Amino acid sequence: MFPCWILRTVLIAIITATLLPLADFSRDAHAQAEEQPQLSIAPATSASTIAEEYGAIAFTPDGSFFSVWKIGSRLEAEEKVRAECAEMQRGNCEAVSFAGEVCAAIASGSITKQRKVTYSGGGLSPGDAEQLALSRCNADRRARGTCQLRTTVCGDGRLDSATARAP
Repeated sequence: MFPCWILRTVLIAIITATLLPLADFSRDAHAQAEEQPQLSIAPATSASTIAEEYGAIAFTPDGSFFSVWKIGSRLEAEEKVRAECAEMQRGNCEAVSFAGEVCAAIASGSITKQRKVTYSGGGLSPGDAEQLALSRCNADRRARGTCQLRTTVCGDGRLDSATARAP
């Protein structure tokens, strides 16, 4: 079984990679046409009026989890999932937080009747996060193709498949 610190390190690397886009080298800076301003009847919003939202997910090796979304700070989101996960008393809780535009998913597969393996995945869409979590889980030969999606949550509340799909 993977040590929890390896799982957390991999998840953080995946989320970081999705948040830091690569430079677009295909643009020609001198050939760009000036764009015409678009008319809008909506009030202008400045960056200072848009509140940051965070989500977090905590899970145990047996696939038990707790997730939150639309939380005002990264620290508050992580603290909340850690506390709720610990209350389940299902083993060591691994927690990760993410910005509102990021989604996270976890998938679990059975090793034996009483042992499971749990993997996470992240992406900018719920489908990307789910696909990554399932593919990582199914790549573990110990799971023998028994992996199932446990939950998906986006930091901004777009989706939490453990309860219901948001519009």
